[in-house]
Amino acid sequence: MKVSRAALLALLLAPCLAAAQGPPGPPHPPDLGKWWKNSEIVRELQLNEAQANQIEQTFLEQRLKLIDLRAELEKQEARLQPLIEADQPDEAKVSAQIDQVLAARGRLEKANALMMLSIRRVLTVEQWKKLQGIQQEHERMERRRMGRPNGPPPGAAPPRPPEEER
Repeated sequence: MKVSRAALLALLLAPCLAAAQGPPGPPHPPDLGKWWKNSEIVRELQLNEAQANQIEQTFLEQRLKLIDLRAELEKQEARLQPLIEADQPDEAKVSAQIDQVLAARGRLEKANALMMLSIRRVLTVEQWKKLQGIQQEHERMERRRMGRPNGPPPGAAPPRPPEEER
């Protein structure tokens, strides 16, 4: 299958260009930031102080790792850009670097998911379900605000860890 150079550039550089322009808007699904410090959410979930402290501790323990993984992803994306922009792109080099970008993105996503799982374990089943409902409502409101009722904005960046929110 032959892909045009323009299509390849658009597909591969969208995340790079978004990163170069600074922090993107809310990820999809919209992140609630440090929701365990939001008094309305804490009240609605009936989150106790011990739970909030445990969630904060988990977040703090993982924050530096997530920052490092985000930086590594950005480095790999930065290495990809000149390979694609070359007058005669070397397909083997581009492909190998795409693999590096995907691996870095995978490590970041895995670390973030494991952190969220650790936080999830602090909550009761009822609190978790309420939090999911709050997040879904937040997502609906964000889609309406963005004027896109059926999904994220085109080219939306991958989810960012909470350290970059609020």
